[in-house]
Amino acid sequence: MKINSLELTNFRNLHQQAIQFGEKKNFFIGNNAQGKTNLLEAIYLLCLTKSFRTNHDKEAISFSAEQYIIKGDFTLDNGNPQRIVLACSHKEGKQLSLNRKRVNRVADFIGDLPIVISSPDEYEITIGPPPERRKFFDILISQLDRRYLHYLVEYLRIVKQKSAILQQWKQEKTSNAKIIDPWNERLAEIGAQIIYRRHQFTYKLSLHLNQIYASLTQTREKLEISYQPNLKFQESDDIQKIFHDELNINLSKEIQRGVCLIGPHRDDFIFKVNDHELKKYGSRGQHKTVLIALALAEYDLIYSLKNEKPIILIDDLFSELDNEREKLILKKLTQTGQVFLTGTEIQANTANEQAAFFFVEDGKVMQQK
Repeated sequence: MKINSLELTNFRNLHQQAIQFGEKKNFFIGNNAQGKTNLLEAIYLLCLTKSFRTNHDKEAISFSAEQYIIKGDFTLDNGNPQRIVLACSHKEGKQLSLNRKRVNRVADFIGDLPIVISSPDEYEITIGPPPERRKFFDILISQLDRRYLHYLVEYLRIVKQKSAILQQWKQEKTSNAKIIDPWNERLAEIGAQIIYRRHQFTYKLSLHLNQIYASLTQTREKLEISYQPNLKFQESDDIQKIFHDELNINLSKEIQRGVCLIGPHRDDFIFKVNDHELKKYGSRGQHKTVLIALALAEYDLIYSLKNEKPIILIDDLFSELDNEREKLILKKLTQTGQVFLTGTEIQANTANEQAAFFFVEDGKVMQQK
């Protein structure tokens, strides 16, 4: 898949821009705070309808403007064109259209335009708290399995409603197991589907990840990622039954604390390099290399399962990496589909690249001739 063109109106500091992209590598070059990352964010939004930088859509509307509009023309690997228009206004919120038809259920759109990203914001995946890692896997799996996103939305809705009941019981110092049991049954049913898919896709991703990391480091370092579910089970176990049993066992604790203590909303994922936990012992350079390897592993996994090449976004590639590792990453990227990268200047490693170069200054984008 590739994006051929992008039109922006009042999106952050990009007030009126129309850009034609190259089919392979595209470099956005400019000083900090000029709009390079905003361009990546706009492409990401068209593919997933959510930003990788904020949970508040209206933050991206330019100052004094009423709305932003992002338009993108894509071509799928089978040759089919896709015209995406995403608008967000202060009054009406966000609206999405695909080939001039309004998309009413975003969950039915996610995965049609696969995309992966590595950016400084993504450091939270390896150094941050568990919710950041769950978010990463939720986005990845949702692009591969549409049912997963439906399960996730339903599960989180039930957790929120059950938590409200538990909080009320905590305050009133009362409880009624008959009221909570239907919620627990549904939590176990939906939660088991989420746990199963996280387990399966983590394993599939790990097969690509270790191989790619080894190719980028040219060492014998071994990178592993493991799924750490909040619920303990064996692969052959009946996850739904174990989940329901644990909910019943921990009900008194949940009532005492007023929160849901058991389930995939408390899962984590652990990265290790040579059996040492990356979060505790990894250098900044290791974290950066792992995150780029992670994006490339996502690319390989999505392509292998969907037969569609995702777009790759890499923000600030050239910081915290040595010259040799930059070369290895750029070489690997030549074996992928369309790529968008940002940097403050044209590096020696990229000067002879067969690529499109765009210079970004104060929200204006100019292509190098």
